[in-house]
Amino acid sequence: MDDAAPTDGGPASGEPDRGRPGGRGPERAPRRRRGIAVAMMALFVVIAIVVVLLPAGARWYTNRVPSDLRPSQAPEQLRSLSIDFGMVVDPKTDWAAVRRHLDQVGATAVALNAGRVEFTAFDWPAHPEVAAEPGTDHLAVAARQLRVGADGTQREVSLIVDAFIPEWIKSDPSVGGIGVEGKRGPYTASASQLYSGEVGDRLVAYVAALGERYDPSAIEITELFLSFYTYGPDDLALYRQLTGAADWPRSPDGSINQLDPSIGIWRSQVLAHLLGRMRTALDGVRNGQGRDIKLVMDVRVDWTNPAAGRPFSGQDYAILLESADLLQVWAYLGSTTAKGSVRAPSEITRLTGALNGAGLDMSRFIMSVGLWTGAPGAEPPGRLGPAVLGEAVTAATSNGISAVNVTPYSLMSNAHWTALARVWN
Repeated sequence: MDDAAPTDGGPASGEPDRGRPGGRGPERAPRRRRGIAVAMMALFVVIAIVVVLLPAGARWYTNRVPSDLRPSQAPEQLRSLSIDFGMVVDPKTDWAAVRRHLDQVGATAVALNAGRVEFTAFDWPAHPEVAAEPGTDHLAVAARQLRVGADGTQREVSLIVDAFIPEWIKSDPSVGGIGVEGKRGPYTASASQLYSGEVGDRLVAYVAALGERYDPSAIEITELFLSFYTYGPDDLALYRQLTGAADWPRSPDGSINQLDPSIGIWRSQVLAHLLGRMRTALDGVRNGQGRDIKLVMDVRVDWTNPAAGRPFSGQDYAILLESADLLQVWAYLGSTTAKGSVRAPSEITRLTGALNGAGLDMSRFIMSVGLWTGAPGAEPPGRLGPAVLGEAVTAATSNGISAVNVTPYSLMSNAHWTALARVWN
């Protein structure tokens, strides 16, 4: 091999490279282009990383749960608005506008509907398949926007759990309650399911999950009642277990006497037992701090005998108060009467007077003024006029009541906000 022959493709003389064939001297441009290419490649890598990470970061921020949904100091006057589930999970909801309305009326609290165990407002790890929008925590989004008023005052944020399970019943009819004629109810679980079945277990687990994740001021249970669909064989077995009776109470013709007081007491005990399980579950979350989360039960009204509650629906107030911290009374002037008729606001004053006269602790009641009127489920729903709303809210703060709720947010018009502001401000 010739010693002068190149061995590595470089010059044979050992002199510095004078350039490529053509005699143009040192060619530095390719090195600059290589540097630019490297820089551009690095830039593209950075952009790619940002493209990948920005959505994840945005999701993290969007789903970040505020740590202050339960103020250390409770407001002297609870003035709350309930926000419908449909609004909570709607990405088009203008939360800045909602916040302005809450500021306008001086609301000290807001209740966000967290959905049902079969349709949730966030990714529940135990049942991710039921999320309204996987990957988005709608409760965190809303709470972050609404938890502080314009003056810097912190609002209480509570969460609402709807106990209806229509989709679950469709997929597994055995969990639904059965009426006296053998027909299953479309929305409510059987008494035995709520007492010790899978439905009750899942409701308790959902309440605990909400308490652990959000640490809200309160968790409110709504649509939890037992009226007509509690007569299946499993429910009869539970009735026998809790009452010691051999059979349902019977009328002279042999039919079940649905108005017998024992059934109302039994139903109330079933619901109180479920509430007790929820209370125990909350007490155990967040290393025991969950004991400060209030458990609120929505209840119906017997306008003829308000202090008794609605035992027929399983809502004997005295029995439920053994397990729930607060009862939120549906002081709905328009939804319990004949179509088109509305009760006078003075009926609410009579209601609070009856509760007070019965010796009940008025600090454990919230009066909820509902805007619905007319037939239940009507589309579009009727609603109370602004003037009636103002009178109803005024009547609700009577006979020692210091906590008032207005529901639902979706039925509030500008005139309603103005009327409510006159009362609360």
